[in-house]
Amino acid sequence: MLTLHAAIDKILKFVCCLLFISMVGVASWQVIARYVLNNPSTVSEALLRFSLVWLSMLAIAYVTGQREHVRLTLLTDKLTGNWRFFSDFSIELLFIIFAAVVLIYGGMQATSNSMSQIYPMLNIPKGLLYLSLPVSGSLIIVYCLNNCLILYKNKYFIRRETP
Repeated sequence: MLTLHAAIDKILKFVCCLLFISMVGVASWQVIARYVLNNPSTVSEALLRFSLVWLSMLAIAYVTGQREHVRLTLLTDKLTGNWRFFSDFSIELLFIIFAAVVLIYGGMQATSNSMSQIYPMLNIPKGLLYLSLPVSGSLIIVYCLNNCLILYKNKYFIRRETP
C-alpha cells in the first residue's frame, strides 16, 4: 500500500508542477501579448482558469494524502492512546465521506450535466473542468484509506510491543 501511496505522490507532484509551470508560461504570454504586442490573447485567461481549478483540486488531494490538511489541533494534540487513534481515524473517515458524497457524487452530477455545454474560448466541454472533482475525490479516498491502514497498523504494532 505504501508503494501505491508513493506512486500517486510522484504522479501528483509531476502533474501539479507541470500545471504550475504551464500557468506561469501562459500568464507571461498574456502579459506580453497585451502590453508589448497590443494584441491580448483571448484563450489565455480561460486556460489559466481551467488550469487553476485542476491544480487546486489535485493539490488538495496531495495535501490530504500527506495529512497536512487544515485541521484544528488544539484538542487532538492533547489526546493520547486510544483517544488519539479514534480522533485521527474519525478525521480520515469524515474525509472519505466528504470525498464520496460531495466530490465524487456531486462532481459526477456536475460533470454529466455540463458535458453538453462548450467552454467558449477553449472549445472543449465544460464537463472537463468539473471532472477535477471526482478525480480528486477518488484520490482523496485512496489516500485516506491508506492513512487509515497506517493508523491501524501503528496502533496494532505499538500495542503488541508494549507489555
